[in-house]
Order: sequence, then C-alpha cells, then structure tokens
Amino acid sequence: MRMFSDHGEEERARIELIPMIDIMFFLLVVFIFISISLIKLNGVTLNLPKASPAAITQKPQVMNVSIRQDDTIYVDKVAVTMEGLQDDLEKLQAQGLQDKEQIIVSGDRDSKLQKLVDVMDLCNRLGFSKLSIRTETK
Repeated sequence: MRMFSDHGEEERARIELIPMIDIMFFLLVVFIFISISLIKLNGVTLNLPKASPAAITQKPQVMNVSIRQDDTIYVDKVAVTMEGLQDDLEKLQAQGLQDKEQIIVSGDRDSKLQKLVDVMDLCNRLGFSKLSIRTETK
C-alpha cells in the first residue's frame, strides 16, 4: 500500500509550446536579417557614368483595319478593297513581320458580321497572330 505524503502526486514532464514558438520566430527573424545582409555584401560598389535618357524611337507596329457600315475597308484611314488589304498583309508577310505586327480590327456596330469575319480570316491565313477587335466600354 502506498502512503500519503506532503508532495502530492508527481507531475509529469511536459513540453511548453509557447516559449518554443517564441524561440522559433526569433530564429526566423535572425536568419532573414542575415540573408538580407549577405545579399548586399555580394555587390560591388561602383560610380556609374551619367547619361541623359534617350526616348524610345521604335514604336510597336500596329495596323488599324476599320470596317464601315457600307462595308468599305480602311487601313490606317486609307480606303482599300479586300484585295488591297491582302496585298498590304502579304507585303508585311514578305518582310517577316507576322509576329511583330499587331492588327486591330474596328467594325461599325451596324456593319455586316461577315465582312469582319472575312478580314479576320484573311489575317489568320497569312499568319498574323496578334489580332484584336476594338470595342467600346458599356
């Protein structure tokens, strides 16, 4: 039989989580500060020469194709036929500008959908992949 004593029941050992979490956050902050300071030490301090900034002279190449209500086609505000549009696109294709030239097709709200589809189909057949349709916001 066991006798009662002044000590009461013996306590089991347990792990305190809150101080351990505090230590882990402290170590995380220390490692972050050390890594930031190491990044700055890898660079070499230089006195760079001064120059005036130059404007970008090369604009992105954009072709605006507009279709009016009466089915007339305009390329950059110049009226053309469907064959003229094909000739213009073939000239750009011969220069290898299919991937660089962006074509924006604008159609009048009351124009025929078929004309818009014909223009887009022509552009796709000739390999122009940057094709957009211009719309208005509501």
